[in-house]
Amino acid sequence: MELTVASLIGELGLQLASGEQSAHAHVRWVHSSELPDPTPWLKGGELLLTTGMQLPSPRIQRELIARLSEHDIAGLGFGTGFAHRRLPAALVGEARKRDFPVFEVPYELPFIAITERAFARLLDERYEMLQRTMVGDLLSEVLSGRLYPEDVQARLAPFGIGERVAVLAFKPPDPAAAADLLERSLARERVPGVVALRAGLLCAVIDASKAEPMELARRLRAELVARFGQAGAAASRPGPAHSLRLSFHEARCALEAVRMRNGDAPEVASYADLGAFQLLLSLQDEEALSSYCRNVLGPIEHGEGDYGDELVRSLDVFIEHNGHWERAAAALFCHRHTLRYRIRRIEQLTGRDFSSARDRIEFWLALRGRELAR
Repeated sequence: MELTVASLIGELGLQLASGEQSAHAHVRWVHSSELPDPTPWLKGGELLLTTGMQLPSPRIQRELIARLSEHDIAGLGFGTGFAHRRLPAALVGEARKRDFPVFEVPYELPFIAITERAFARLLDERYEMLQRTMVGDLLSEVLSGRLYPEDVQARLAPFGIGERVAVLAFKPPDPAAAADLLERSLARERVPGVVALRAGLLCAVIDASKAEPMELARRLRAELVARFGQAGAAASRPGPAHSLRLSFHEARCALEAVRMRNGDAPEVASYADLGAFQLLLSLQDEEALSSYCRNVLGPIEHGEGDYGDELVRSLDVFIEHNGHWERAAAALFCHRHTLRYRIRRIEQLTGRDFSSARDRIEFWLALRGRELAR
């Protein structure tokens, strides 16, 4: 769980005097200071602790809150029983005007107790981040095909994941910000799983023997929507651990397939929604798939040097937007005439014609197949 002013004072049994809306920002560090202006020694994101020894007047108290707020300090813990018997009214009033988090630290609670609690939580955060990075590396290795089947199972076992797995894929507005919520939700559901970010998606590899993937994905999506407003979701079918690569692509492709629909997407996408992706996923000869993709896209990638990558990206976005010039150009941050030039150049390099339905289909298959063959 991310360390915030709200979560920290909740653990300590303290109460906010102001800044309820802002108290959920991340606390990066804890710093103690008695200076009237400590901001030159702060970077932002710190929780500041002070007894207010150098804050005798209302003007100086208001100025401190203004400076802390303007420098993106996470909050202020104000120790009473020293220079001030209670929280100064001017300080609290300015904090409430700015929605800046302030809380009272009673005399009997030493600052070191707050600091130790915060540092313990920050260490837990670093461990969780490291663990998530290791899981991201695991998915990268699995998707690259470098791991033997028995190695995949061995790498998943420490997370409590057995021989049957499924992949849940979500696309909230900010996948990284939603990772903590997904981890907590899985723990509450008592389903062994690991969370990682991959290909712009928030993914969860779960033990499919502990929960039905589609039903679990619906419940998890509902929590993501409640927090972030929207979230696409997909679930793969349960499968053996050594087929994790296929399970990931099944969930990812199902999510992309329903995204291309016009308003009739299911709540959670699945194998039944794959459409043409089912054909690509069914190909067992990866070398044949790679060869096909190279045949279609090779002239674009290699015919224009470094510009080839930009042409391929433009082709992908143009097809994703169903050949709509204005929308595709906006997504690429270029003028529609620039996009028209790029598409004409692609036609020249490949000998294909976008007015031909077959050629458009071949481009789409090659672009999607290239992702599966990587």
